[in-house]
Amino acid sequence: MYFIKIVFLVFLAVCELQRIKANRDNARIVLRDTNQKRHRHGCQELFLDLALSTDCEKYARKLAKRNNYTYSDPTNSKYSENICKYQIVRGGLSRCVSDWYRGQKLDFLDPRAKEFTAMIWRSSKFMGYGDATINAYEGIMVVRYTPPGNIRGLYTDNVPPKKKHKHKHKHKKHKHKKNCASCQDNRCLILIILFFSYRLGFLSFNMG
Repeated sequence: MYFIKIVFLVFLAVCELQRIKANRDNARIVLRDTNQKRHRHGCQELFLDLALSTDCEKYARKLAKRNNYTYSDPTNSKYSENICKYQIVRGGLSRCVSDWYRGQKLDFLDPRAKEFTAMIWRSSKFMGYGDATINAYEGIMVVRYTPPGNIRGLYTDNVPPKKKHKHKHKHKKHKHKKNCASCQDNRCLILIILFFSYRLGFLSFNMG
């Protein structure tokens, strides 16, 4: 019985560490894609804010549980917020950023462009990121930006047009890191196998 408790505690610890690592890796992917889009408009890079990310993850978990993907508070004056439901596959997170960026084709005041303008907003300096699993195939991510954007009367100064390049440059192909949200945790699987092998009598341990 003592051995079973130890295995269970180790299993929980390993899974929690794996979840934290996956969330941080996913945050880096979204931050990278966001800064690439901002660079096209001559806007400075954003930096990841850990405290803001903690709040994002808490809200993402809340959304995943109630299956209702609403913005936390549209009138919040502390941050801008983007939310996206994504497929747990390679490139799933990047597709969300690309979908937001399509808002550049719309008028700034069009409600469908608010994700684009929040992401590009020149005055924003920090980004928070958090995600949660809905089921085996889907997840939801919450991204927040500070100082907040989408302020009426300041769009012209904070959402500059895409920069025009006089010369075409050859772009090097980069290997994109696989979204960790879609990575299977083999260590958890091994622990599960060991646990059931012990329960079924395939393994025996001499505890002295």
